[in-house]
Amino acid sequence: MVRRLAFVAVAVLLVATFSFAGEVEEAEGTVKAVTSADVTVTGADGAEWVFAANDDTLVKAKGASHKMKELDEAGEAKTIDKFMKVDQKVTVKYWKEEGKAWAKEIRVH
Repeated sequence: MVRRLAFVAVAVLLVATFSFAGEVEEAEGTVKAVTSADVTVTGADGAEWVFAANDDTLVKAKGASHKMKELDEAGEAKTIDKFMKVDQKVTVKYWKEEGKAWAKEIRVH
């Protein structure tokens, strides 16, 4: 019985691991463009990436908690374009799924 439970636990762990879209990677650069749905970042070497954002994307920026409160009070959507602007330095943690890069976390410097 214990052996069977251990096998089930390992199987669940494996399924959970493989169900995640992909390995989380990191990119650093400067915001070239930002919309409510995505951000374009240019790296120091000239590489350019477009990262899609969704409701699960976490943006870490100075004053972000105050901005969230203001947006809540105004009844406005909390989209990434409200927390960053062109020419700001960012670090993006992302994963790739079906040929698209999805932002998990964006840190604005």
